[in-house]
Amino acid sequence: MQPISLVDLDDTLFQTKRKVPHLSEDELVLASVATNGSHSYMTKTQDVFAKWLLEATQAIPVTARSSEALSRVTIPFNSYAIVSNGAVILDPDGKPDAEWEGIVSEHLRPLDDYFGELLAAGNSAAEKLGVSIRSWKVMEGELATYVVFKENDGDGSRLQEIAPIVEKDGWVRHHNGNNLALIPPVISKRLASEFLVKRLRETEPHRPVIGYGDSVSDFSYLSLCDWWGAPGKSQITDLVVKGAEK
Repeated sequence: MQPISLVDLDDTLFQTKRKVPHLSEDELVLASVATNGSHSYMTKTQDVFAKWLLEATQAIPVTARSSEALSRVTIPFNSYAIVSNGAVILDPDGKPDAEWEGIVSEHLRPLDDYFGELLAAGNSAAEKLGVSIRSWKVMEGELATYVVFKENDGDGSRLQEIAPIVEKDGWVRHHNGNNLALIPPVISKRLASEFLVKRLRETEPHRPVIGYGDSVSDFSYLSLCDWWGAPGKSQITDLVVKGAEK
């Protein structure tokens, strides 16, 4: 009985070159091609771990990346994928799962104008503060799923001042490094993972589920798993270590 693994990608299986400045390109394995040239790489250890996941488990990416961004990842995943923070579940053939798409799109379509208002408010705040940012709606086809803000020249420390506060119930404000996302309640790695795991366990209810992630926001789906883990250098590990030291 093959275990199911739910695995985050960025900063779990790979990272940008600037996060491993002590390693040369000869010591790294290309993991994702970026349109802006800031490619992502696996260390040799991460490469071995990724290969083990693919060989030993039904490895399912659970990522904030869009379908398009996932297509630029070089790791040869061949099962389902949960993308755009749970907005879309891709079947093994790479097509959106129709049942999940119907559930999510009903809630997202009325939010498109509001996403635009959030972006406008953030861009206005950045201009007043003199901070250069980029921001966008994360799109899946013609459907906007959530919004993202990044600094162009900084490390993301100013984003909390820039991104607007959402007064609506249930929204998630996720900030990790140079990435701040405003995510409506229907978009959830946990909800998508719960939906998919239930389907995969219909005929084999005792299949083990293991999870890996780096961000505190990944706890949402990691808590569904029978076991979970995190990289030694990650937001999750920092939180756990600080808690253990108290």
